[in-house]
Amino acid sequence: MTTDSDATRRAAEAKAEAEKAARAKAAGDANAAAALWTVTKVVDGDTIWVSRAGDSRKIRFIGIDTPETGQCGFTEARNALRGILGGQRVTLTAGARDDVDRYGRLLRYVDVNGVDAGLRLVKQGYAVARYDSRDGYGSHTREGAYVRADAASPKAACADPGAGTSSGSTGGSGLTGSWPLAGDRYPCPQSRPVKGNESSMIAHEPGDRYYAVTKPEQCFATMDDAEAAGFRPAKV
Repeated sequence: MTTDSDATRRAAEAKAEAEKAARAKAAGDANAAAALWTVTKVVDGDTIWVSRAGDSRKIRFIGIDTPETGQCGFTEARNALRGILGGQRVTLTAGARDDVDRYGRLLRYVDVNGVDAGLRLVKQGYAVARYDSRDGYGSHTREGAYVRADAASPKAACADPGAGTSSGSTGGSGLTGSWPLAGDRYPCPQSRPVKGNESSMIAHEPGDRYYAVTKPEQCFATMDDAEAAGFRPAKV
């Protein structure tokens, strides 16, 4: 026979289980939120800056390669990545043989709401599958999908590097339009558009917030060249 005390005990147990489940769900939601990173800058088609709880990291996408600053397709790849990210927070996943590359960038897959941003770029033709077991960098966990996508995807077109420049020549930079850029007070040569400011050791590339007003002591063809010389990329 069920007594009032039995019913009270079962109700208390049920309430305790419900509260335990609610706490577990809240903890899971908190952990999921903590695993997300905010993208603070898209450097190019395969490199971004992210931050979380005051921790800022530079991320190099695993297994893909996109044009560098000044190369044909640079702007298109960077804009395509910006479109994929869409201001959303991202999940970072390890999977390469090495944890960081020679420039100190974390090697990670970047996922947005379950979508692999690197694989999406390959499928769209803005990136190629590279830096994997085929060229001495070791295999990575999504290599097969990347290689298949690369083989099946047509390469996206880019603007003619020689079109529309004020001098009629780009000097091999791949940047299009008139040069210097509008409002640029201290232009670098078009073939070396990345500005290095020695007082801050910060490098700025076209599209950065303070690019036009930065007075460079050194000019570089790519941001990788600037980093190799000891400069760090501007975060905005």
